[in-house]
Amino acid sequence: MTLWSEQSIILRAIIPVSKLLPYNALLIPFAYFFFHHKDRPDEQERKYLEDFFWRTSIFGRYSQSLEAKVGQDIKRINSILAGNQPRYEYEVNITTDEIIEHGYFSAGRSFIKSILCLYAYQEPKSFIDNAKVTMDNDWLKIATSRNYHHFFPKKHMEGKKGDFYVNHILNITIVDDFLNKRKIRTKAPSIYMKEFQEQNPDLKATMKTHLIDLDHFGVFEDDFDLFFKKRAEKVSEELNERIVMK
Repeated sequence: MTLWSEQSIILRAIIPVSKLLPYNALLIPFAYFFFHHKDRPDEQERKYLEDFFWRTSIFGRYSQSLEAKVGQDIKRINSILAGNQPRYEYEVNITTDEIIEHGYFSAGRSFIKSILCLYAYQEPKSFIDNAKVTMDNDWLKIATSRNYHHFFPKKHMEGKKGDFYVNHILNITIVDDFLNKRKIRTKAPSIYMKEFQEQNPDLKATMKTHLIDLDHFGVFEDDFDLFFKKRAEKVSEELNERIVMK
């Protein structure tokens, strides 16, 4: 079974490109589920499978003792196959404080990949014309990818905020190469967003696909602190919606 086969519809829905998969080992429990479940999962099974994906990825579960943990997770998949919600002995912390503390942008970390999956799941649109952004596996391997744009550009933020905050997942959006390198460059958000407003009448809706609210995030005031806080709240809210609580 390949990652993007018909049977792997759950992973394909969460992760539009395979390089965002937080752990290759996640294929094992999903392959096990679809081996024993020939039909598409029903709504409840889908919720439990997605919940399993987010818990495993955000927690960084497969960073060590991989074989033992995959074995434990196969038992959780058996619970889903039996129509039951699995039990988890660990808590997943997705508060705003946790996201801020662990969100320094490094494209190889499972926590960061999890949030990139969340961004990609929104089907981000181009700032300039609301067209769907094309995400490329070759571009998503490293933090300097053409697809990754610092909403408050690094050059613009020099001397204003430290690298931890500027190079943070909360300051990252997924865009196309043309937009990133030729249209935005080092401009302040207030400047380039006003330019895009003139070209894209649906800009407010466009930015919601990036989990950014143009009316309330301080974008046109170049208020980095407000933007950072509000986006942390939005990311936390979106992740909480994907965790199935008992």
